[in-house]
Amino acid sequence: MTNVAPAARRTSDLVSLPIDQLQVGAICRFPLEDDNGLLLLGAGTKITADLIQGLKDREVSELAVRADDVEALSRRDSNSESRRRAHVRRKKPNASTFQAAHPSKWRKGVPLKNNLVDRHHEPYNQSRREVLRGHMKLARDQFEQVGVELIDRKLQTVEALSNLSGAFATAMIDDHDQTVADVVAGDGSISLTDRSVKLGVLGMAVGTEMGLDGPSILEIGTTGLLHDIGLFVMDPKLTVPGRGPLDDDEIWEYRKHSTMSVACLQEASNIPHSVLTAIEQVHEQYDGSGYPFGIEGKRICVYARILNICDTYLRLSLGTSFRKALVPHDAMGLILHQARHQMFDPDVVKSLLRVESLFPLGSRVRVGGELIANVIRRPNQGYAYPVLQTVDGQRIDLQNQSEASVQPIADPAFNQMRMSQHAMETLRWSPANELLFD
Repeated sequence: MTNVAPAARRTSDLVSLPIDQLQVGAICRFPLEDDNGLLLLGAGTKITADLIQGLKDREVSELAVRADDVEALSRRDSNSESRRRAHVRRKKPNASTFQAAHPSKWRKGVPLKNNLVDRHHEPYNQSRREVLRGHMKLARDQFEQVGVELIDRKLQTVEALSNLSGAFATAMIDDHDQTVADVVAGDGSISLTDRSVKLGVLGMAVGTEMGLDGPSILEIGTTGLLHDIGLFVMDPKLTVPGRGPLDDDEIWEYRKHSTMSVACLQEASNIPHSVLTAIEQVHEQYDGSGYPFGIEGKRICVYARILNICDTYLRLSLGTSFRKALVPHDAMGLILHQARHQMFDPDVVKSLLRVESLFPLGSRVRVGGELIANVIRRPNQGYAYPVLQTVDGQRIDLQNQSEASVQPIADPAFNQMRMSQHAMETLRWSPANELLFD
């Protein structure tokens, strides 16, 4: 049913392994795709009973794995006869539909938005969650390797990180809302690597909502992943997004990281010029108050305009080591109020709001004064009435209960705080500067 990723296909024949023979607890060493190029299991994914059931629910009966991985992935009680039934597979012709094509084959001019699978009436899928966790683990491993290569001045390619954009974009096609919720709001991590992944995924989601094509979406994701890579070779105390407040000299040094990132990547192969330009401009503001060059408006490339507002949302909703995170609803509210002062591209603001809604995906709310639920689906129409799910699995579609009282609440696990409506309306600031709350 599936074929492994291209890198693995070049090094080994593929054999078919029935789903029922997967060993719970085994680790998938390579990404596994189906015959149409859609990802099923990410590298680093741990095989669980829920994941196996999820694959069965999706009518996957077998996986195509590297021949030398069969032993590691097979159940310990599988007999030799069942293993001999594994047979060498060949790649089937690619499906003609856009959404089934491998990301490398996505055509220019074809909006990715038109190909999102509609899962509005479905709950989240555990096997999809395992895939996304595998992607995150792979990202951490690859960033660690890139950091070493940068310090040793041996960085020649970032192809592995660029390929991650395709993996996350494929997951987004399969289920936009779960991908955004599980990656962007999946935890409160403020590490450099995790924030870069969150930025890339949220940027791709906003770009998709704006109607950009597949190749452009992949470049946005790559820009998000690489935009802070210059911090790896700067003063270590500047490399953690959760650092303490900086003095004037440190701020001056920190603001060099955009151009430093470009300098680090110029020797690497296969990085589009559009990505390098966007990396340099991610921290430019629409009103000209950003850095490093203070350019404004549509002079800022669209990738950077998208990622700038996504970065602002993440900074507010993730917080720092010295400042609590804003409840996602309030982070969105503050952005909307600042947008009145031309801080952001208005088209990007609208798309971010459409992606996350007024009650962002993955956030927690109180319904009717007592019931606690999480936001799992954005509204089909408008911004105010998403779909919720309670701890016991009850589904609540607010568009069918528009009279219900809904209130965002702080999640203690993420060290969140509320912001008053008055503060949102009166505060003036630029995301180019650290934002502090009492």
